[in-house]
Amino acid sequence: MTNPFKDGPSAQDAGAHGHPWKISDVVLFPLLGLGLVLEWVWPTTLPLWRVTGGVLGVGLFLFGFWLIHRAKTELDKADQPSLPGAATTRLVTTGPFAWSRNPNYLGAALAGIGGALALESWWLIATTLLACAILEVWMIRPEERYLAERFAEEYQDYRRRTRRWL
Repeated sequence: MTNPFKDGPSAQDAGAHGHPWKISDVVLFPLLGLGLVLEWVWPTTLPLWRVTGGVLGVGLFLFGFWLIHRAKTELDKADQPSLPGAATTRLVTTGPFAWSRNPNYLGAALAGIGGALALESWWLIATTLLACAILEVWMIRPEERYLAERFAEEYQDYRRRTRRWL
């Protein structure tokens, strides 16, 4: 049995991940669903004034999805895949990639935290943070190894000037 947390494939493979199902949705949606179920079974309340938490939460939620859309638009503009199983032929460092190496994951994290604030749920904050930790190990690190192999010095320069998350 293979370990899904082990090193990703080499740059000669089709993409950063050897399995087409290895996408962030496999981590995010089940954990956010678990957070909602836990919130329903054992309700929590964040110490926020309802209007402030709701406005901030909805704002972060919408910004997260906007960021995902902008990142996908930037990848499309550069004719690069947004799914990690497909080969990357060009390093994209413009748009949201200029200030985050992982704007798609960052957008998902912001949307999760925003939803947690809007619903005043500690469970959703916990499951979003757990999802981010799993994504870091299971998705981001293999993708970064793949890009470092594929783009060598260009990727190292990009890593030096652009943070992983923010």
